[in-house]
Amino acid sequence: MQFIEYEEISTTEQMTMSSPHSHEFYELYFLLDGKRNFFIKNKMFIATENTLIVVPPYSFHKTEGGAYHRINVNVSPSLLSSTQNEFLMKISNKTAIKLSKETSNTIKTLLSQGVVMQKRSTPDKIDNLLSLTKTVLLLLSTQDTVSLAAVSSAYKPNDVPTEFLKILYYINNNLTKQISLKTLCDEFYLSKVTLCKKFKEVMHCSIMDYVNGLRLNKAKSLLRETNKSMEEIAEECGYSSANYFGLVFKKDLGLSPLNYRKTR
Repeated sequence: MQFIEYEEISTTEQMTMSSPHSHEFYELYFLLDGKRNFFIKNKMFIATENTLIVVPPYSFHKTEGGAYHRINVNVSPSLLSSTQNEFLMKISNKTAIKLSKETSNTIKTLLSQGVVMQKRSTPDKIDNLLSLTKTVLLLLSTQDTVSLAAVSSAYKPNDVPTEFLKILYYINNNLTKQISLKTLCDEFYLSKVTLCKKFKEVMHCSIMDYVNGLRLNKAKSLLRETNKSMEEIAEECGYSSANYFGLVFKKDLGLSPLNYRKTR
């Protein structure tokens, strides 16, 4: 399904996502003012004003923090060219990029126009929003930007020990294996109580809910973007069998894996 949307939030209150989530489109998160704590996959970092964070499709992420102003551009990869998709993935791999004040002001003007267009019901709204988005991407591609990758890899929020990021990294890179609480406790020499408590405090969900969410995300991506069999996908995502994979998938999404694939 092709999708494009402009979404604006400006608040003086604390806002925290209840738990990590993902979606099938790019989220271009333009933080225009304020400060946000970000989690994407196994990275945690702080973003400040005039920063762009690109969240790729099927990527677990969440944000939290106080007063801020942001405008999101949510767009399906299928609406963009291969060059534009490659550019967005390049930004995503850098974690985030810092925009100059001049560039940020220009982009803010364009994004504000998109927010106005979003509220209108016109036959050419999607075409206009897409044209505007491509203009923003073109402008970004010609600018000198500063990557936040070095900052994010070195920065650890005070309440998140390095050990916690190692746990996230381990989970993300071992989905094909049978991951259990015992596995993680043994791997990181932690008690079950300590492990579960810290994970819940930081991620606002249980460890196994997080693991199951990651597996479903990967399965959705493989169903949409490859022609791999159900057996191959089940194995790559860490399910014990294709039948079990089908049961879990249908329980969560209300569709069988095959029917989900047909909607691409």
